[in-house]
Amino acid sequence: MLARRTAESHDLSSTQMRLLSWLYVGPPPAARSATLARELNVADPTVSDAIAALIRKGLVARTPDPNDRRRHDLALTRAGRKTAAELARWTAPAEIATSKLDRAEAEQLLDTLLLVMAKLHDAQLLPVVRACSTCVQLGTIQTDTRSYHCKLYDTPMTISDLRVDCADHATV
Repeated sequence: MLARRTAESHDLSSTQMRLLSWLYVGPPPAARSATLARELNVADPTVSDAIAALIRKGLVARTPDPNDRRRHDLALTRAGRKTAAELARWTAPAEIATSKLDRAEAEQLLDTLLLVMAKLHDAQLLPVVRACSTCVQLGTIQTDTRSYHCKLYDTPMTISDLRVDCADHATV
């Protein structure tokens, strides 16, 4: 509901808003149509239409791939970065509500969220999950105290350190 209202207030479809957001904070390198379709769990033609609309609106530009003249990468324009930054605020009401949770409640919420994401991913309802809980780099130090260790960064982690979306996520 909040996302839809925010998208509409910027004259964008929800897919266009998600594309802008992904280009704004998503993991680079391959910002291409097929990659975006997979990330957003929509059909390739849906992404192509949304990209075309964002280009017409001056929010996204196609840039030639320096290594392959047949390919183009997508990048936010200055107006696209500004709009995406404004769109990023749509989560503010949820952030305010969760900021009122005590540490134990926040950790329980994160733990439950990670569990739900893993189950949706296993059921192939969530195509891309880059959460620490599904990463091969996450090791468990003590199950009873919920202590973890990130092998990639060689750093200890508590439940509150776990990420929901990590650019360095690695699968088997």
